[in-house]
Amino acid sequence: MASKELNRNDGQGELALTRCAEPNDVPMEMVRRQKSPAAAFALSCQSSGLEDKEIYSGLGIDPGYFSRIKKGEATLQADLVKPFCDLVNNRIYPEWGAYQLGCTLTQLKSEAERQLELMQKALADEKTKVRILTEAINGRVPA
Repeated sequence: MASKELNRNDGQGELALTRCAEPNDVPMEMVRRQKSPAAAFALSCQSSGLEDKEIYSGLGIDPGYFSRIKKGEATLQADLVKPFCDLVNNRIYPEWGAYQLGCTLTQLKSEAERQLELMQKALADEKTKVRILTEAINGRVPA
């Protein structure tokens, strides 16, 4: 068998395994000391404890493009900022950008508040179902 056939990949791709980082934050003073968006991006990645491959794979971006972002030769697309922050589990990168405008980020709702709203809606839906089923069992037509 020729060596070319032995090294054949058969079209199998690499299994994309990604994990989200543990919650991690750095002091705001450290974020504000970063000299460029690339430095803030790199700090955000480093603080996460994830390997670069886990980050660019999780975002679905090219490794070369990711490297260019870290070097300051490219920027993270706006539609990837939230997925990036969710993946690295910090807001260092957008917080640095806000600071450049003389602002700071404020979280509107905590994850617990968002989950509570979802659970309250699900509970209300279930109560409606129970009421309708109870009325149907008792022979009344639901309103």
